[in-house]
Amino acid sequence: MKATKRQYAYYTGMFMILVVALYGIFLLTGKSFIWEGDGLAQHYPILEKFYTWLHQGSLTGWSWDLGLGADKLTTFSYYVLGDPFSYLIAFFPKGRLELGYNLLILLRLYASGLAFLFFARQRSFKPASQLVGTLAYTFTGYSLYVSIRHPFFLLPMILFPLLAYGIDHVLSGKSWIPLAIFTGLALISNFYFAYILALGSLVYAVLRYLAIRQTVSLPHWRVLWQLVGAGLTGFLLAGVLFIPSLLGVLSSTRATANFANGYWLYPLNYYLRFPNAIITTGNPLQFWVNLGLSGLTFLALVFVLRHFRRYLWLNISLILLMVGVLLPAVAAVMNGGTTPSQRWLLLGCLAFSLAVMTFVDELPQLTRGDIATLIWSVLGLLIIVWAANGFIYNNHRHDFTMYGLLLLTLGVVIVGPLYQWTPRLWQMALLSLLGLNIVANGYGYFSPNSGGASQQLLARSVATKFQKNYYDGAQRFVKAQGGFHRSAISRYYYYATDAKTNMGMNLGTHDIMSYFSIQNGAIGDFSQAMDNSQFKMNKPINQADGRTTLNNLLGVRTIFARSNQLGIQAFPDGYRPVKRQGKRVTFRDQPVHDLGNNYNTVLLQSKYALPLAYLQTHQLNAAQFWQLNGVEREQALTTGALVAGGAHGVPTRTYHKQGRPIAYRVVQDDTTVLDSLKKVVTYRQQGNQNDAQLAQVTKSSLRKKNKDRSVNIRTGQARLKQLTRQNRQILRQNAKKNQHGLRQMTSDNQNNPVTYRLKVDRPQRTAHTELYLELDGIQAQRLSVADNYHGAKTTSAFSNTAYTGIQRLNVLRNALWRMSDGAYSMTVSSFHNVASFNQLGQTNLSDYQVKHRVLLNLGYSAKPRRTIKLTLKGGVKRLNFKSVKLVAVPFGKGYQQRLMQLKRQGLRQLTVRDNRVTGTTQASQASVLTTSIPYSSGWRLTVDGKAQATKRVNVGFIGARLAPGNHRIVLTYHTPGLRIGLFLSGVGLLILLVVGGSTWWYRRK
Repeated sequence: MKATKRQYAYYTGMFMILVVALYGIFLLTGKSFIWEGDGLAQHYPILEKFYTWLHQGSLTGWSWDLGLGADKLTTFSYYVLGDPFSYLIAFFPKGRLELGYNLLILLRLYASGLAFLFFARQRSFKPASQLVGTLAYTFTGYSLYVSIRHPFFLLPMILFPLLAYGIDHVLSGKSWIPLAIFTGLALISNFYFAYILALGSLVYAVLRYLAIRQTVSLPHWRVLWQLVGAGLTGFLLAGVLFIPSLLGVLSSTRATANFANGYWLYPLNYYLRFPNAIITTGNPLQFWVNLGLSGLTFLALVFVLRHFRRYLWLNISLILLMVGVLLPAVAAVMNGGTTPSQRWLLLGCLAFSLAVMTFVDELPQLTRGDIATLIWSVLGLLIIVWAANGFIYNNHRHDFTMYGLLLLTLGVVIVGPLYQWTPRLWQMALLSLLGLNIVANGYGYFSPNSGGASQQLLARSVATKFQKNYYDGAQRFVKAQGGFHRSAISRYYYYATDAKTNMGMNLGTHDIMSYFSIQNGAIGDFSQAMDNSQFKMNKPINQADGRTTLNNLLGVRTIFARSNQLGIQAFPDGYRPVKRQGKRVTFRDQPVHDLGNNYNTVLLQSKYALPLAYLQTHQLNAAQFWQLNGVEREQALTTGALVAGGAHGVPTRTYHKQGRPIAYRVVQDDTTVLDSLKKVVTYRQQGNQNDAQLAQVTKSSLRKKNKDRSVNIRTGQARLKQLTRQNRQILRQNAKKNQHGLRQMTSDNQNNPVTYRLKVDRPQRTAHTELYLELDGIQAQRLSVADNYHGAKTTSAFSNTAYTGIQRLNVLRNALWRMSDGAYSMTVSSFHNVASFNQLGQTNLSDYQVKHRVLLNLGYSAKPRRTIKLTLKGGVKRLNFKSVKLVAVPFGKGYQQRLMQLKRQGLRQLTVRDNRVTGTTQASQASVLTTSIPYSSGWRLTVDGKAQATKRVNVGFIGARLAPGNHRIVLTYHTPGLRIGLFLSGVGLLILLVVGGSTWWYRRK
């Protein structure tokens, strides 16, 4: 017992020393642990909301603060509900949540080491080896990375050693109860982790059994029965969280993800980057490869692989990991059949640390052959990294620190036998080097001098302040207004085309924006049916693309906007600045370091926003509805309800299109295309720049420093004529394709995209309308390595610079290392409006979907639009379209009257509470109860106290057919699967108590 306590004490002491050395740098940098990406957008605001729910004593049911409304358990089970450490946030003061966020990360990190040490102590490794292996496991590159990116991803690092311990417990003839408990914890933690851990545990159980099958005392069938029984009992125990979250996942927007993002093999640059990622940290990552192994871990892996038969089953696990790293399909399977993310490599950390303990145990017995193999392996790694870099070492300077530590560790391994070091001296030397290696690894992520990750961390207290000042205090005005209404932020409110954070959910504004990994699939269906260009799997609505009718249908009464946007930015029609006593209501800017927008906030409100629930007296013809485009579909929903399965007795209305097709002609902007020798001269005079505006910025410096700049084009004139002729040909061919509408956007021979202008034939037809650009049949041609190579070669000729052999090699290296993944963005500018859409690259692991169709809102304007400007950026050579249309949608009196009539048909005495919506209706004919409540099987409807089946209306929302007359409507919500989950958990607990009690009684007897 004393030895055990001493071992944990040693680990605790070493952990504290390393944490001070590692995370102490945050005191110098002034940073918090909160990443400006998902840390600010998801993890911190979610923790704050969770804190509120904990103090309210309500963790299940429905919340109207989660976008359009969502289930608490289903949404938050991915983040905090299954994480026991998150509950400790309840003990922190409200003003110190950021401190709690940081401390809980360190606590999870500490627990991961405790779990591994708990697992390691049942093996036969020496105490010193166990300590070294535990530190290597606790501070692996993966753990250091996720601690500042996705803190709850530390949970599987805690759970996997515990599951392995439980499996070993069963195989050694002991009780299966620990395995059942740990299985239950894994399933509760997070459905995603549960899936990965289940596969990892299965592989571990098989390999471990094969490794010790000769020593297993129990019959094989009994071992299998105990393992299966433990798994089933764990499943029952976890039912209360696992069943509802599983049902949520199966009905989420992610249920239709593209397997492995369409990859059969990873792109070549992935394989080129991988060798350098083995022991370094801080470099740009692809596909979530976070190894960052210590030098000792690398040498340990080489050692056990050298003795393949002696450590056969451990080596087989390493081989499986190596194969999985190379094939996207393996990563996709481990990621639930979706993206080829390598997050599952966290399982490898257990195998790596087993190898470390094995190696440290065997150090005194190393042979000359072992040492020679270690030396050649290190040299081999350095040569492979050199070759993969293009036969140069152009690594970040921090990489050389890591390779230096690898060489130092190798040196200790070599010197120890030569000088006959005692085991204690050897262990102390390796432990010291390992600690130094861990600190250097961490600095790859935490130090601004070592990598980019630190630059993406927020300064201390900024997240807290940003959460408070997100709307400049304007939320208090909105909350003071009566009734249930939703809100949104304007496009570019925070200088981005879309919203990127969940801050609104903690401010009571019912912001339609929500950014969660698990989103209701019904909302996604609706958003895609409306052709919402802002749709993403984890942000299905976003800001509704600023569309007038979409905002009205969703009940958005208020839009938060920057004060300087008034008069220069298009807003949805009908949204007017809020005034009080004849003066515009303005909220003074409350600046936030690095995050504020530096302008006051104003409120825009519309009287046409529909209530949460209302009656539609007509239904739409489904066949006709699905033949419409997104613009017409949203207009159609103002004339009738689309009812899944139809509504008996409700009249069917034929919809008449509202949109106006707008004729245009395509004009290429060839001002930046070098298609004549005269332009080449200008290009060189401007400092080898196509952009005249950029040239003006550098003009003074050119005169001062380059008075004798030569613009002689006689040298190489034949080549220049050939290249300018090539550009003229590109423009001619492109113009021919675009004679009858935009069919192709292309690039010149320097790979610079050509800008296009759509000249409207009859501009007056666009006045008093919301204008849309409809892109259909989009096909993108990526920039290839050859394209990049030849583009650089062409630029060199235009610039009159030498294209030497070494420059060619450098261009080729960069082209190989930065291969296009198909990502691009298109910006569309029109009068008082800038809109854009992004095609995420194939390497994106969250929201990758190929966009073949985009409907882009160009905004409402009372004035005519004459020119629409299209610019393209990114890794594509050209875009081809089946068709590109301009559609103008008017909002006249007919539109306004329809919406006002629907408002009059809203539920009277409407009361909206979490889990409950009530009101009364009055109709002289059969009608459709129409809501903007996201559809879920958890909603139950009673009409006049009698249960009635709900229907899905308007693609993604709750509704029902109502008979004529006056009715009392009550909608109540219960989390789907929660009751059966509670029952299963009760059964699991009962089994555990019965089996555990009987085992205790039997042993005592």
